[in-house]
Amino acid sequence: MRKATIARVWLGGLIGIVAGLLGAMVGTILLLAYGGTWDGWNGGDFVPTMDAFFWWMVGLITTSGVVAVAGAIVQIVAWIGALISTYPVPDKAWFVVLLIGGLLGVAGVLIAPFVVMVVYLISGPDGDRAAAAPPAPTSFAPAS
Repeated sequence: MRKATIARVWLGGLIGIVAGLLGAMVGTILLLAYGGTWDGWNGGDFVPTMDAFFWWMVGLITTSGVVAVAGAIVQIVAWIGALISTYPVPDKAWFVVLLIGGLLGVAGVLIAPFVVMVVYLISGPDGDRAAAAPPAPTSFAPAS
């Protein structure tokens, strides 16, 4: 997978995550503001009205969650594409950095894969071009 394709896929996943989270937040705020009443003092209990607006907001929140999860899956696909793209490069540093950053994300350090992918997309090698490039000519001085 070319680096430009990896960048497009990763950014598409990021847009999906952001759109999903924003949709869920808007739906939750609207649901709590207009989808029922608050009973009691100091916050009390929320009593939903169970009308069409309430169910539309539940649908919005659910759909937004699905979009956010789909965006995360797309970003994982981009990460795997970056790993596959950097593996043929003779210097394995980028492969190791991408692998460790992604595994840290699985372990719960959620900022690590984001930072690693941004750095890779800005300055990492394009593995397809490195694998397709002919080896650099070398000149050897005759032994005297």
